[in-house]
Amino acid sequence: MKILLVGINAKYIHTNLAIRNIAAFCGSKDIEIFEGTINDNMDDILDEIVLRQPDLVGFSCYIWNVEHVRYLAENLKKVKPEILVVLGGPEVSYDAGEILKKEEYVDFVVVGEGEFSFKKLIDAVLGRVSLEEVPGLAYRSDGEIRINERGPYVPLDEIPFSYSESEDLKNRIVYYETSRGCPFRCAFCLSSIDSAVRFASLEKVEKDLAFFVRKNIPLVKLVDRSFNCNSERAAEILKIVNRLGGDTVFHCEVNPELVDDRFLTVLKGMEKRLRFEVGIQTTNSESLKEISRNPDYQKALKGIQLLKKAGIKLHVDLIAGLPYDDFESFSCAFDEVYRLEPDEIQLGFLKLLKGTILRKKAKEYGIVYRSRAPYEILYSRWMGYEELSALKGISKLIDKYYNSGHFKFTLGYLVKTFRRPFDLYYEMYHWWRKKGLLRRELSQKSLYDCLGDFAKYQGLEDDLVKDLIKFDFLHAGGRGSVPDCVDIKGDLKLKDKVKSIISDRRWLEQAFPEAIGLPWKELWKKIAYGIFSHDLTSDFVKRKTGIIFFYGKEKTSFAKIEI
Repeated sequence: MKILLVGINAKYIHTNLAIRNIAAFCGSKDIEIFEGTINDNMDDILDEIVLRQPDLVGFSCYIWNVEHVRYLAENLKKVKPEILVVLGGPEVSYDAGEILKKEEYVDFVVVGEGEFSFKKLIDAVLGRVSLEEVPGLAYRSDGEIRINERGPYVPLDEIPFSYSESEDLKNRIVYYETSRGCPFRCAFCLSSIDSAVRFASLEKVEKDLAFFVRKNIPLVKLVDRSFNCNSERAAEILKIVNRLGGDTVFHCEVNPELVDDRFLTVLKGMEKRLRFEVGIQTTNSESLKEISRNPDYQKALKGIQLLKKAGIKLHVDLIAGLPYDDFESFSCAFDEVYRLEPDEIQLGFLKLLKGTILRKKAKEYGIVYRSRAPYEILYSRWMGYEELSALKGISKLIDKYYNSGHFKFTLGYLVKTFRRPFDLYYEMYHWWRKKGLLRRELSQKSLYDCLGDFAKYQGLEDDLVKDLIKFDFLHAGGRGSVPDCVDIKGDLKLKDKVKSIISDRRWLEQAFPEAIGLPWKELWKKIAYGIFSHDLTSDFVKRKTGIIFFYGKEKTSFAKIEI
């Protein structure tokens, strides 16, 4: 029997860990995996599936791909009715009976963890065991829908490493798990349903991570729901990463409240190889308590501060639409997080996922949400549709401006001209909306120009804003079309002076030590320079100033010169 496991990922660079784990656990040469993306033509993917001539096709279902999976499964059954269609994953585990009742093209649904259940299902299809013996299986029998009880959890050490030596992962994001389950009970999260935390042995983890480092994988994302729920174990894994060396970056979701001295000590020397995602969600104590989070949000903010001080790249999550969190209280949470200056801020929106407590209590909270995946909130008792719509616009601006890192200095000035950070983005949202910009795809040049036009609309000092935009443009690499408000023609007169300055080894050692030893041609390629009407390196006083930029491996450095 030929089996095809299909993963429809959000992007090409993603990899599907679930189907790889199932294939590895089953250990059959008759199992093949196929990955596509939600951006692909679904009929092309359908062709690929049919042409591979499988007897059974298993689809991995999530909120981002379930509509595409339904289309593929339905039409696959029309074209090849003899092919058995199996669905699995979080998006079908909590209403398996309803799916079998409404969607005749689905033969089986695997509920919960898939490895052991899918292996048993293969045995059942081959006649070795009965369907009743397959744990966590939903199926039809004698005109009725049956859902078997789930079986025991699969020990993670029994799941073989699921990435192959021959697979080209050079330009992919690799996903890996060192644990399953989560000890926390966040009401919006599916992981709250599975509170039994299980760990892979450190021996297995070290062996597996060594593969990624040896293959020089750029980014490995650990899918552990709370990487540091066991702080001591998390520290041991980080020691393994440090010991393995290499350039692979590891992305982990951490709970900032659990950050302690032991954990911080292990981070030293690993700053460039770690990225942490931190979900603070809100700073409204009443809301946090209602969703079973620690209402003492100051502890979480302190943890973020400590991680930032340790030099770790941070991505901080906020969720708009939680119970008891209104527009004003959420804007305060935005300010609290913004002032911490993480590398990225994700302003997300509540999704009422199947199986979660919040979905079950949606009517009680007056939460109305979209009926199709990802089941995002439309409005609630505390926040109206228009308010959520405004926050969506602000979320877009955060992504375009703050998270890109290309506008840091201009934003730093602009935010100081408002009473608080949220006010800057709220005003910018209304200005963008008035100009009809929110639904347009803008070039990098246009983003600079829009920022300049908005500052002018606010009545800010035009020459200073132009200087700041020019500084940001050069700091970000100075590539692409030059913003309209940036004048670089006059900078050419600095060329000979800059060449003379960077030829001085003593000056170079002090200003850009990373540049020492570079051949002249390579050094010159990494240099940019400009003339500014304000001294942007210190007090913004109006003073003609020259600045040299050096584009290093990790960051851009700059130094002031007299002109």
